[in-house]
Amino acid sequence: MPAKDRYHDTVKRALVKDGWTIEDDQVRLKIGSRNLWIDLQASRTNQPFAVLIEVKGFENPPSWVEAVSDAIGQYILYSVVLTSKGIAVPLYLAVPTAAYKGIWSEPLGLALIKRLGIKLLVFDPTEEDVLQWLPAPQM
Repeated sequence: MPAKDRYHDTVKRALVKDGWTIEDDQVRLKIGSRNLWIDLQASRTNQPFAVLIEVKGFENPPSWVEAVSDAIGQYILYSVVLTSKGIAVPLYLAVPTAAYKGIWSEPLGLALIKRLGIKLLVFDPTEEDVLQWLPAPQM
């Protein structure tokens, strides 16, 4: 299994605090001889669906554009594999408030979200709260 992002456990605690149940930690996707790992799978007891979440910290990267590029590349890779395997569970990219208010709310981030259909979960790393789902999860 790959190393966990610094905010991996923070997002887990925020989800639980928000009423979610963590179904799986480090979800394995196998395609051919390759293994890919999505950070979390969560569900709500009162709702008949689950979500997959890839956590990214965006902590003082040398280049914000490069950090977003890496995160989007991973997001697209996972999305393609999920689709090819017929898995219809929505994939979210979990980002801390600072990154959301920063590059993800700038014209570049907004264009990427719109063009690529990226789903975001915005979390407060200090309070360990889920602040926003964009768009809200539903099935």
